[in-house]
Amino acid sequence: MSATFPFTTPRSLDNEPEAQTLLASEGPVVLAKMGPIDIWLALSYAACKQVLTDPRFSREEATRPGGPVTIPSAANPLVLTSMEGGKHARTRKLVASAFSPRMVATLEPRVQAIVDALLDAHPADLVAGLCTPLPTMVICELLGAPYSDAPDIRRWTGVLMTSVLTPEELRQAENDMQGFLADLVEEKRVRPDDKLITALVEAHDEGGHLTSAEMLANLQMLLAAGHDTTVNQLGNSLLTLLRHPAEMRRLIDDPSLIDTAVDELLRYSRLMAATLPRVTTEAVELAGVRLEKGAAVLPILSSANRDPSVFPDPDRLDLGRAGAAPLAMGFGPHYCLGAQLAKLELRIALTSVLKRFPGLRLAVDESELAYRMETNVRALVSLPVTW
Repeated sequence: MSATFPFTTPRSLDNEPEAQTLLASEGPVVLAKMGPIDIWLALSYAACKQVLTDPRFSREEATRPGGPVTIPSAANPLVLTSMEGGKHARTRKLVASAFSPRMVATLEPRVQAIVDALLDAHPADLVAGLCTPLPTMVICELLGAPYSDAPDIRRWTGVLMTSVLTPEELRQAENDMQGFLADLVEEKRVRPDDKLITALVEAHDEGGHLTSAEMLANLQMLLAAGHDTTVNQLGNSLLTLLRHPAEMRRLIDDPSLIDTAVDELLRYSRLMAATLPRVTTEAVELAGVRLEKGAAVLPILSSANRDPSVFPDPDRLDLGRAGAAPLAMGFGPHYCLGAQLAKLELRIALTSVLKRFPGLRLAVDESELAYRMETNVRALVSLPVTW
């Protein structure tokens, strides 16, 4: 067993063969080391899909003491992503209405207005001028949190989304963000609005099944994860287009490609290597490999999204690619709650940038771009551009 996770290949070189791609040549399921524990890496599209849908691969079991952890803040057993079965279904139903296709569609004019205002400033750095403020503004509006607190929200999120975190650092960040949210909860009780925090408060106060601790933990998850992944995916999508000028020109000439383009950019750009780990609740066969009860399993979505049996010529960016949906946002019961909102933001932002600045290009050599190394996602520090 020579494989280890996290992978250590340079995250900036997303067109180079990466560890997970090379591992996939060894088989669809490979045993690896993650710190002190043995963990099975699901590498093929079919293997990842099974792990994400088969209830014998449990998120709840993975949050128990000694379980596999990739993001410390996501190991909290109180949050939606750690729940299973009926409790998961009930909790998800409480918040899912805010992210329904109908509700997301009503946000489209507001998202467009935010994007237009940000681009009016002609940002020289698209990370600071567009990628970061857009999703942060949108999630604040959706929840009913004041955008004036965005610097604190981004700072707390930066800690909570870190892959290497001491228990003390995690506890401090959670205390800070949940203290902020607790104050907001009390404010919504006095002055309710039509936002998500008010809806959860009313459900809780009317006998909903969430405890106060569960409500605050899940609000923390929604506020942090609800915008950070979109911040980084938007930056990665823009850089991917800049690195593929023919495909960028194709999208400029045919904006009707935007829906398939967003999916292809999610597939190609490898925002993160893996989703959250699972633990088997009984012996189970995965892609021909027998896993015993209690085995730790990690779906490597970036590998699944380059599976040549599902995505022909997988290392080629094709903004018109049709066929299977990428697994970048998960699959099954834990499919990303905010997927439709994130795609809306990506569609509007990308379309607007290319329409406004068709001559967009990097203002620095690509080798000068820096990435945040403390997180498990590809997170650009900045994206200097000109046009």
